[in-house]
Amino acid sequence: MINAIIYRIIVIGIGILLFAAGLIDIKSRQISRRMIVVLFLACCATLPFRRYISILDTVGGLAVGLSIIGLSVISKEQIGKGDGLVLAAVGIAFGARRCFLVLCIASFLMCMTAIGLLLLRRGARQTRLPFLPALFAGYLLCVVL
Repeated sequence: MINAIIYRIIVIGIGILLFAAGLIDIKSRQISRRMIVVLFLACCATLPFRRYISILDTVGGLAVGLSIIGLSVISKEQIGKGDGLVLAAVGIAFGARRCFLVLCIASFLMCMTAIGLLLLRRGARQTRLPFLPALFAGYLLCVVL
Protein backbone atom coordinates (compact mmCIF):
# COMPACT_ATOMS: atom_id res chain seq x y z
CA MET A 1 0.00 0.00 0.00
CA ILE A 2 2.71 2.46 0.97
CA ASN A 3 4.72 1.46 -2.13
CA ALA A 4 1.78 2.43 -4.36
CA ILE A 5 1.50 5.82 -2.66
CA ILE A 6 5.22 6.51 -3.03
CA TYR A 7 5.07 5.41 -6.68
CA ARG A 8 2.16 7.80 -7.36
CA ILE A 9 3.99 10.69 -5.69
CA ILE A 10 7.06 10.06 -7.84
CA VAL A 11 4.89 9.78 -10.99
CA ILE A 12 3.31 13.15 -10.16
CA GLY A 13 6.80 14.62 -9.65
CA ILE A 14 7.87 13.27 -13.05
CA GLY A 15 4.78 14.90 -14.57
CA ILE A 16 5.72 18.23 -13.02
CA LEU A 17 9.26 17.90 -14.39
CA LEU A 18 7.90 17.07 -17.85
CA PHE A 19 5.58 20.08 -17.70
CA ALA A 20 8.52 22.33 -16.80
CA ALA A 21 10.65 20.78 -19.55
CA GLY A 22 7.83 21.39 -22.02
CA LEU A 23 7.69 25.06 -21.09
CA ILE A 24 11.45 25.35 -21.47
CA ASP A 25 11.24 23.58 -24.85
CA ILE A 26 8.58 26.03 -26.04
CA LYS A 27 10.68 29.00 -24.95
CA SER A 28 14.19 27.97 -25.99
CA ARG A 29 13.73 24.90 -28.25
CA GLN A 30 16.14 22.90 -26.10
CA ILE A 31 16.31 21.25 -22.70
CA SER A 32 19.21 21.54 -20.28
CA ARG A 33 21.34 18.57 -19.32
CA ARG A 34 20.57 19.28 -15.68
CA MET A 35 16.83 18.86 -16.33
CA ILE A 36 17.45 15.60 -18.17
CA VAL A 37 19.60 14.26 -15.31
CA VAL A 38 16.96 15.19 -12.70
CA LEU A 39 14.28 13.56 -14.85
CA PHE A 40 16.36 10.38 -15.20
CA LEU A 41 16.93 10.26 -11.43
CA ALA A 42 13.21 10.73 -10.75
CA CYS A 43 12.35 7.97 -13.21
CA CYS A 44 14.95 5.65 -11.69
CA ALA A 45 13.42 6.35 -8.27
CA THR A 46 10.27 4.52 -9.41
CA LEU A 47 12.15 1.24 -9.90
CA PRO A 48 11.85 -0.15 -6.34
CA PHE A 49 8.15 0.77 -6.10
CA ARG A 50 6.75 -0.74 -9.31
CA ARG A 51 4.84 -4.00 -9.15
CA TYR A 52 3.85 -5.03 -12.66
CA ILE A 53 6.78 -3.94 -14.82
CA SER A 54 9.66 -6.37 -15.29
CA ILE A 55 13.28 -5.44 -15.78
CA LEU A 56 12.99 -6.58 -19.41
CA ASP A 57 10.09 -4.16 -19.91
CA THR A 58 12.19 -1.40 -18.34
CA VAL A 59 15.06 -2.10 -20.74
CA GLY A 60 12.53 -2.08 -23.60
CA GLY A 61 11.29 1.34 -22.50
CA LEU A 62 14.84 2.61 -22.42
CA ALA A 63 15.34 1.16 -25.92
CA VAL A 64 12.35 3.13 -27.24
CA GLY A 65 14.00 6.38 -26.15
CA LEU A 66 17.41 5.32 -27.45
CA SER A 67 15.90 4.46 -30.82
CA ILE A 68 14.53 8.03 -31.00
CA ILE A 69 18.05 9.29 -30.36
CA GLY A 70 19.25 7.09 -33.24
CA LEU A 71 16.48 8.48 -35.42
CA SER A 72 17.62 11.96 -34.43
CA VAL A 73 21.13 11.24 -35.67
CA ILE A 74 19.89 9.69 -38.93
CA SER A 75 17.41 12.49 -39.65
CA LYS A 76 19.91 15.28 -38.86
CA GLU A 77 18.06 16.48 -35.74
CA GLN A 78 14.51 16.55 -37.16
CA ILE A 79 13.59 15.28 -33.71
CA GLY A 80 15.93 16.39 -30.98
CA LYS A 81 18.23 14.17 -28.96
CA GLY A 82 16.80 15.72 -25.81
CA ASP A 83 13.37 14.41 -26.79
CA GLY A 84 14.86 10.92 -27.08
CA LEU A 85 16.58 11.22 -23.72
CA VAL A 86 13.34 12.34 -22.07
CA LEU A 87 11.49 9.45 -23.70
CA ALA A 88 14.19 7.03 -22.49
CA ALA A 89 13.68 8.32 -18.95
CA VAL A 90 9.92 7.85 -19.27
CA GLY A 91 10.62 4.34 -20.55
CA ILE A 92 12.51 3.56 -17.36
CA ALA A 93 9.54 4.62 -15.27
CA PHE A 94 6.74 3.21 -17.44
CA GLY A 95 8.22 0.27 -19.33
CA ALA A 96 8.18 -0.39 -23.06
CA ARG A 97 4.43 -0.61 -23.72
CA ARG A 98 3.41 2.54 -21.92
CA CYS A 99 6.46 4.42 -23.19
CA PHE A 100 5.50 3.49 -26.74
CA LEU A 101 1.94 4.61 -25.99
CA VAL A 102 3.26 7.97 -24.74
CA LEU A 103 5.25 8.29 -27.98
CA CYS A 104 2.23 7.40 -30.14
CA ILE A 105 -0.04 9.89 -28.37
CA ALA A 106 2.61 12.62 -28.59
CA SER A 107 3.20 11.91 -32.28
CA PHE A 108 -0.53 12.03 -32.99
CA LEU A 109 -0.88 15.34 -31.14
CA MET A 110 2.07 16.83 -33.02
CA CYS A 111 0.62 15.62 -36.32
CA MET A 112 -2.71 17.30 -35.55
CA THR A 113 -0.90 20.47 -34.47
CA ALA A 114 1.16 20.54 -37.66
CA ILE A 115 -1.91 20.00 -39.84
CA GLY A 116 -3.73 22.78 -38.00
CA LEU A 117 -0.82 25.17 -38.42
CA LEU A 118 -0.55 24.36 -42.12
CA LEU A 119 -4.28 24.78 -42.72
CA LEU A 120 -4.32 28.10 -40.86
CA ARG A 121 -1.16 29.15 -42.72
CA ARG A 122 0.64 29.82 -39.42
CA GLY A 123 3.58 27.64 -40.36
CA ALA A 124 5.38 26.09 -43.30
CA ARG A 125 6.61 22.57 -43.93
CA GLN A 126 9.96 23.45 -42.39
CA THR A 127 8.49 24.97 -39.20
CA ARG A 128 10.09 23.38 -36.12
CA LEU A 129 7.72 22.55 -33.29
CA PRO A 130 8.62 21.70 -29.69
CA PHE A 131 7.93 18.02 -28.97
CA LEU A 132 8.17 17.94 -25.16
CA PRO A 133 4.74 19.54 -24.57
CA ALA A 134 3.22 16.71 -26.61
CA LEU A 135 5.26 14.17 -24.62
CA PHE A 136 3.88 15.71 -21.44
CA ALA A 137 0.33 15.40 -22.80
CA GLY A 138 0.97 11.76 -23.73
CA TYR A 139 2.44 11.10 -20.28
CA LEU A 140 -0.55 12.74 -18.63
CA LEU A 141 -3.00 10.62 -20.62
CA CYS A 142 -1.11 7.45 -19.74
CA VAL A 143 -1.10 8.33 -16.05
CA VAL A 144 -4.83 9.09 -16.07
CA LEU A 145 -5.76 5.98 -18.06
